[in-house]
Amino acid sequence: MALVGLTGFETFSRVLLGWFGRMVTKDSIDLKNQLVKARIPLLPEDYVASSAMQVVLTFLGGVIFSLAIVGFLVPQLETMEDPTKNDGSNFAVSNIIQYALIGILVFGLPILVALIQFLTPALLESSRGTNMDRQIPFAASYVSAMAASNATPSVTFKSLARNKDIYGEISNEAAWIYHSMEFMGRDLVTTLKEAVDRTPSERFAEFIQGIIGTVTSGGNLKLYFLNRSEYYAQQNRIHVKDVLQQMALFSEAYVVVAVALPIFAMIIAVITFWVSGAGMKLEEIHMYLLIFGGFPIIQIIFSGLFYSLSSEVSTD
Repeated sequence: MALVGLTGFETFSRVLLGWFGRMVTKDSIDLKNQLVKARIPLLPEDYVASSAMQVVLTFLGGVIFSLAIVGFLVPQLETMEDPTKNDGSNFAVSNIIQYALIGILVFGLPILVALIQFLTPALLESSRGTNMDRQIPFAASYVSAMAASNATPSVTFKSLARNKDIYGEISNEAAWIYHSMEFMGRDLVTTLKEAVDRTPSERFAEFIQGIIGTVTSGGNLKLYFLNRSEYYAQQNRIHVKDVLQQMALFSEAYVVVAVALPIFAMIIAVITFWVSGAGMKLEEIHMYLLIFGGFPIIQIIFSGLFYSLSSEVSTD
């Protein structure tokens, strides 16, 4: 894994909590692989030490804020007169509210920071893998075109690395491969084997593994790139078709659930409360909850569904 210089905070964390990081990550191969696939340029012990330092600082900050609020702000607030009461009494902050505030600041926030740091490598790995799976049909077509023009693998990966805005994380992997060959002097097969081990995308790993097999067996790379390009293009067309069918299905559900159902619900509610013989009344709060609560939730749910589906076929 290519490492960069540690920041001041990371160095400080390593000095103070490096022992803790080494103890936690002893023989931890999984975390090391996650950091590599997530492109987090830290050793496992440094990442754990930095994460632990963030949790410690969050805890100390929570303690300081809690002392300031409970020891200074709340007493000052309780000396002020409550304008909502006519008896001239002062503000009163219950112990439950103070304990809840202390619990959130002292324990809740550090736990949240620890959870975020724990999940970050896996989330970044998954995000990179998804991006590479989405872009590989277009990257394969580009590589096929480069191979047809008799470009060497080194030149091909270099050109692919320069198009990060188009090919996303695949360009980052290509840059890594080119750097390993040109600046570290590794041969093509060794470099590609390393790329297979560190990529978070199974499809890209399969593509690279095919290059290794073709090179080692003396096959024709041009033909391999052409075949894979056609294969990925066909798979992409099938995937896009499936996504469009799902969007059509959700569109019909949207018309029923988000358009027709609210109208009928309001009409039925009015008629039901009007003809009911049990003295039921349609309060304003019921309409407010339906209009400002139920309807926006339905819109948000369907917006999230359509955004998720559209991102599956996006080439951005």
